[in-house]
Amino acid sequence: MAILKALEYIQYSKADEKTVLVYTNSRITLQLLQNQKKYTHIIEQIRNKVTEMEEQKWLVEFSWIKAHAGHHGNELADQLAKEAARPSKSATLESQRVQCGVN
Repeated sequence: MAILKALEYIQYSKADEKTVLVYTNSRITLQLLQNQKKYTHIIEQIRNKVTEMEEQKWLVEFSWIKAHAGHHGNELADQLAKEAARPSKSATLESQRVQCGVN
């Protein structure tokens, strides 16, 4: 879900650069995205979003990174996911978004 939400956010941002590199620590997600014979609802939504973005001249690429290896963005994503799972944390999430540079 995080990949889909990130792509949606990026797609409608006013970015001059139309290149997106999505880092994920989920090998299974990358494998499912590459294997057109495998279907899950969320994977299909991500595929459709990528296709839509490519039609708008976006270049979207995916790359795997090791989890819990000190990658700032990955650690922040883990923290935000944990906070999002707890009730009433929207103010903290907004604070983290600003600190990460996502507006």
